[in-house]
Amino acid sequence: MKIAIFTEVMEPYVCGISSYVEVLRSGLAGLGHKVIVVTSSLHTQKSVIKGGIIRCAAVKSGNKYGYECKTINDKLVNKVLDAFRPDVIHIQTDTKIGYMGLAVADRLRCPVVFSVHDYYLDRFASNRSTLVWKFKTHFEKKHFCDMIDNAQIIASSNKRASSFVREAGRSRKVWLIPSATDRSVFDYRSASSQAVAKMRRRLGLPEKAIVAVFAGDLSVDKNLEFVLGAFAKHIKKSDRIHFLIVGDGTELEHLRSMSERLRITDRIHFAGMLAHSIMPAVFSSCDIYVCSSDDALLSMSFVEAMSCGLPVLVKEDEEQYVYNMINDGVNGFVYSDEASFAKYLKTLSTFNDFKKSELRRIVRGSMRNTDAAYMAKCTVRAYEQAIKAFRINVDIIK
Repeated sequence: MKIAIFTEVMEPYVCGISSYVEVLRSGLAGLGHKVIVVTSSLHTQKSVIKGGIIRCAAVKSGNKYGYECKTINDKLVNKVLDAFRPDVIHIQTDTKIGYMGLAVADRLRCPVVFSVHDYYLDRFASNRSTLVWKFKTHFEKKHFCDMIDNAQIIASSNKRASSFVREAGRSRKVWLIPSATDRSVFDYRSASSQAVAKMRRRLGLPEKAIVAVFAGDLSVDKNLEFVLGAFAKHIKKSDRIHFLIVGDGTELEHLRSMSERLRITDRIHFAGMLAHSIMPAVFSSCDIYVCSSDDALLSMSFVEAMSCGLPVLVKEDEEQYVYNMINDGVNGFVYSDEASFAKYLKTLSTFNDFKKSELRRIVRGSMRNTDAAYMAKCTVRAYEQAIKAFRINVDIIK
């Protein structure tokens, strides 16, 4: 099968979507499928292709990534894909690259799979004026719905995406595809105690402290303000608990300013954008992964961190979708407010080395069905259904 994947971001941009695409591409190639990825980059003036990845010139934007491709009508993309003749288009975003994918699918008459990675209503800060928020989310909803309405299959890693689709006013089934990673790479057992100590020094982390970590796009929907607030109110310097933030995004400067205002800069560490290749070492040098989003899906960073043996501290939700991801008290912990969030971190700080090691072993063991080949096989089944649905629709049109 020939697959064209459209994603606004790809490595070296560090976020769940870029990691997801890289793992999916690897898994599909391992199964014998041919893949071309179309993405955008601020580091090129014209579109270039290398290693099966087309990087289109990008401009800065107010979207969650901070940039997007200049145009949806890219000559190199059209030329390469006209020759490639994909069997299916897999779109990972509803930004301009997503619209480019729809345009290519329409011209080449091939089916579309759209993966839902986030919630469109959470992409803009709630502290902006009501008028601005309504205006911007109106267009976010339109873009989201354009992808849904033009895709044969809607896919996601978590059932919660179904509620996103419903709230957008659409009644579409969501095809569940588990996120995965290369477990041979993301394995804490590959990192020696010396390597862990070296990475901690590189990141400016105390050797004996408990370190909570978040990695990904620093956008408003990640709700990292909650974590900073919890540190300020409930975690003392003497608790020796630190928070590492890996990544970049529209909220970076706001979060820096907030940590300064709350006087917790001695415990909050901003690592910035790090190469994906060193993330196994980063996760292995930390103790717990933090998710503070109110409506998180099972992101790639979740999977990568848990593969490295990190339990996940994740926020409770009314629909209890979180329990589809986390077995509370086994491979993670579910908190309800700032106080319970801090309580779990403080409890973890009391664990001795043996108890920490056992927890890592249990967490990693819970991630057995998260390799690239398994995810690719699940995705191929979705592609096959999309092709079947598309053929039926074509027959009806005729």
